[in-house]
Amino acid sequence: MSKPIIAIKTRTLSYAALVNLGNRVVASMTGNANFPIPAPTLLALQTAITDVQNAIAVWGQKGNRGSHATLVALRQKALTLSQMLKSEAQYVQNTAQSASGSNYPAMAAIITTSGFQLANIKSPQGTLQKVQNFHNFVSRKLNANQVKLKWKKPLNTATAGTVKSYTIYRVAQPSPFSIATVIATTTKTTFIDIPTLSSDNLKWSYWIVPVGAAGNGVISDVVNVTVSNL
Repeated sequence: MSKPIIAIKTRTLSYAALVNLGNRVVASMTGNANFPIPAPTLLALQTAITDVQNAIAVWGQKGNRGSHATLVALRQKALTLSQMLKSEAQYVQNTAQSASGSNYPAMAAIITTSGFQLANIKSPQGTLQKVQNFHNFVSRKLNANQVKLKWKKPLNTATAGTVKSYTIYRVAQPSPFSIATVIATTTKTTFIDIPTLSSDNLKWSYWIVPVGAAGNGVISDVVNVTVSNL
């Protein structure tokens, strides 16, 4: 499990949401033994919440807003509350860290009693599926002894960086993958090979294996290529 981190997703200009977050934190941390010395104090935090609530009321409802000065006052009080909540979140983070050390599940459990929410923890990508549309790309721009391989990334890759690299295997036909040799590693989805040729060695088999955080992925389907020695 990754280290749990508090996420305050409420924007400063989302006044009602900011008040709701503040009220939730005050309610959750009041009498909470996990956080005996809140900083800022819960009294100070509650005062900042009340200030924003009062400023919202002065500014008025949509369609019947107050003056620009009342809006400026509201924004300033909301900024103060936002900064206090960030300070409180840092206190909660540090206190939970001190209490749990590297026991991240315990740390997460402590944090969640504070009323703050944790940032989403990315799930690690498991074994990668085989690459898609693996084929020999034929082009007049290639020399007769060149083999251009192309493919698409595996299905269900979580992010652009999920695939760390692709390993390319080759063996003379009709040999199996088990004795194929690694000829290259690339981060691209295309590769040009120039195999060593002889009169009795013109047919080759290729495979691609994607590599991710969990190691090697599923082996691709085979691509068989006959190369000209002209």
